[in-house]
Amino acid sequence: MKKISIGIAMLMIVIVYQLLINVFFITMDEYKFNQSLGLLSEDIKPYERDYLKLIYKRIDKFEKERLEKSSVSLSYKEENLRTFYNKVLNRLTDKYLSEDEAFLSETDSQEKLADKNSLNESRLDNMFSRLKSMVSENDYNDITTLYDKYETSEDYAYIEDIKAIIDNYEEINSDIFVEYLLDPIDMKAYFTLNSQKNLVLKPLLPIIESEPTSSELETYDKIWREIKDKVGTNLLASLDSFIVYSDGKDETLAYVNYIDDKASRWYMAIDIEDSINMEDNSLKEDFYFTIVHELAHVITLNDTQAIYNSEPSFGKYFEEDISFNEDSYLNEFYNRFWTYSIDESRIIQNIDNEDIRYKFFLRHENSFVTDYAATSPSEDIAESFAYFVINEKPMGNEIWEQKIRFFYEFEELVEIKNNIRKRLSSLEIAA
Repeated sequence: MKKISIGIAMLMIVIVYQLLINVFFITMDEYKFNQSLGLLSEDIKPYERDYLKLIYKRIDKFEKERLEKSSVSLSYKEENLRTFYNKVLNRLTDKYLSEDEAFLSETDSQEKLADKNSLNESRLDNMFSRLKSMVSENDYNDITTLYDKYETSEDYAYIEDIKAIIDNYEEINSDIFVEYLLDPIDMKAYFTLNSQKNLVLKPLLPIIESEPTSSELETYDKIWREIKDKVGTNLLASLDSFIVYSDGKDETLAYVNYIDDKASRWYMAIDIEDSINMEDNSLKEDFYFTIVHELAHVITLNDTQAIYNSEPSFGKYFEEDISFNEDSYLNEFYNRFWTYSIDESRIIQNIDNEDIRYKFFLRHENSFVTDYAATSPSEDIAESFAYFVINEKPMGNEIWEQKIRFFYEFEELVEIKNNIRKRLSSLEIAA
């Protein structure tokens, strides 16, 4: 009789607990909560789901209060709670979804990082040695002092002070000089683009010590002509310069960056080691996809799409110091595909850890065309755009397929797709 009474009591506790949970979440968006779990929703235990719900409910409350005030700034409590929620999700991702442990540990290899830091230090030492003969003694001392302060504090204001000094020397490209201080990759050659978008070799002292050989120039020109041929000069209108570099094998194949404060003028950089098959001097398979991806950044991040050096604005997507226009591609893309999971992107974008980013991807694998797309909305739209251009229109209902179909809503983007696919048809790359 006593055992039966205890059993009934335990059952009543469970029932009351479930009732409290249900009442507690009566105003919560259940769909949005499930979206935040992603694929975890299919695997986690009921008690784990309930624990996540308790955390989520508090975040949901903070978010609703903030939205009522039309505020975009997270309070200290809300930010900490979101970070904690993400940590719990990561632990459960390890438990239920992570299979490739070797990959996850390799991404954060301390040994690899130490080697890279040593190489970067050597490159900077060589660059500063060349700089010494190009600037006045006082300016050189000020620059090195400011850089030492930056290394200690990581305060970007010191970098801006360095740029202000370098701006006084016309023979030094201050924008690229500053970028090199932050990421001293092995730069091979620097070109400006003339009105026909042809390469014009320019010195880039003190970063590049010697000019490329005639054979190297021929290879670099071949790469650029291939880009022009396959995407057309219209899509390159915003580009003013072209850089050839290397950051090591199988790292970043290419990137673009803006030159002016408004992001109206850009340059493109190509990693020679990752672009060319050294055996036969042919372009690698990933080359064309990557070029389209990078040009997607120019399309979605230029001055017609966003305001730079801006403050967050309610109702508009904001990334770093960029506020996107309400009718911009990225703002529409973000509002349609990234507002689920309590805006987990706020947390993900502030974490420089590939392991954690990859866990986010594992939870939402059916939402992204690649794991890299899960890095941020700006990378997601670029990866999705590259798939849109290279491949046929998908007809399924997965979110990654919906993202690709998003671009068909814009005639100008469909025109770009058709133009590039026509130019790529001879290579049998476009699917």
